[in-house]
Amino acid sequence: MFSKLIKALHKNTAIRLSLHFALLFMLSALVLFVTVDYLLKKSQTEKDQQLISSFVESYQRLYQQAGLHKLELVIERDAPYLQRSEMRVELADREGKQLMLVQPEGWKGELQLAVNNDISSWQEGQLLLEESPIRVLFRQVELNDAVILRVAKSVVPGEVQLASYRLLVLQVMVPLLLFGLLLTIYMNWRALRPVHDLIATVRSIQANQLKARVEVRNPESELGELAGLFNEMLEQIERLILGMRQSLDSVAHDLRTPLSRMRLSLEAALTKPDEQSLKEALMDCAEEGERIEAMLRALMDLSEAESGIMKLHPEALNLSQLIRDCIDLYRYVAEDKSIEIVFTDKQDHFITADPMRLRQVLANLLDNAIKYTATGGTVSLKVKPLNKGVQVTVQDSGIGIEERDQSLVFDRLYRADSSRSETGMGLGLSMVRAVVHAHQGTISLDSTIGRGSCFRIELPE
Repeated sequence: MFSKLIKALHKNTAIRLSLHFALLFMLSALVLFVTVDYLLKKSQTEKDQQLISSFVESYQRLYQQAGLHKLELVIERDAPYLQRSEMRVELADREGKQLMLVQPEGWKGELQLAVNNDISSWQEGQLLLEESPIRVLFRQVELNDAVILRVAKSVVPGEVQLASYRLLVLQVMVPLLLFGLLLTIYMNWRALRPVHDLIATVRSIQANQLKARVEVRNPESELGELAGLFNEMLEQIERLILGMRQSLDSVAHDLRTPLSRMRLSLEAALTKPDEQSLKEALMDCAEEGERIEAMLRALMDLSEAESGIMKLHPEALNLSQLIRDCIDLYRYVAEDKSIEIVFTDKQDHFITADPMRLRQVLANLLDNAIKYTATGGTVSLKVKPLNKGVQVTVQDSGIGIEERDQSLVFDRLYRADSSRSETGMGLGLSMVRAVVHAHQGTISLDSTIGRGSCFRIELPE
């Protein structure tokens, strides 16, 4: 039973922190209590010593000036004050015989002395009364060879005062400790509540349920920031999983189509086992196999780029000339659709980049621009120098991209509804973004339905 309770407390961080804080508070309070008690006791002792010393010095000076008889008269005069202050003044000879004694009326016993070699030093003793002994602090001096003056004061009033102080401190500290413990438990529970929300959210997440999010109670706090970052991570995981599912569905669909064609070609060839049919079937299989290989190669290149392990071979290149080469490559395709490709920049711009990968980026953007631009349209390219890089713009007058699809067109295997009528695997723009990011660049899209799209690439020098 006790071990289970210990384990439960060990698992509960709020209670464990509260107990630690309570222990620290108790130790601090104990150190403070002992220190203050010691200082008060020391102060009381010094006060008593100061009072005793004042009487001893006064009586000693009076004895030297006026003699024993005058001293006895003064002591007799001071007797009421001495009795009220619970002090004892005694004159005795060398043999211990009392010459004079002034003390409170209730003090009837003998003073038991702890004899010290130094007769003028402070000593403690006690009066052996019938009821209980009374502890006193005293000092004695030799007035001459025959008379000893001994002044004592009870330490009981000081001890009573210290005891009342200790009781008052306990009466204050115990409720304060309990209140502090309860307040600490509440504050720890309130502070750790985002952690409990985080745990509950993690436990609620299942394979098919990724919509759970942590409630952000205080976005300005560290735990609130942690909850926000965790929610962002959950959103990213959800997007990745949904993207993986869509990717698998798209890959399965894109593989099923060429495989089905290959199977149909082979079946058709088997029904007509002549040489020409077999040759055509093998050519169809080779073509579909090449298409499958191209898609798998594109997926592998995209995975390398997105994971940051794509190997680049940067070199100084003429970006303007690279654009002209890509335009020449697609000029005949554009002419088949009566599309004009415009690039009027006569100035050369030089950057450091991988020419093969950058040519792949420009080819993908040009291919898409021509593919989704109607007959008689225009595709224009521009290069603009920036502070520490260049900006390449590819703009077309095509069908445009809907606003809800603009943030998704760079995802792998994603194809908007308006693009499904054209051939493609949905990997081109994903590869473009991955290669641009691999070059520490950025890409953005601005598109309007019916007016065309504009892709802007910014690359460092």
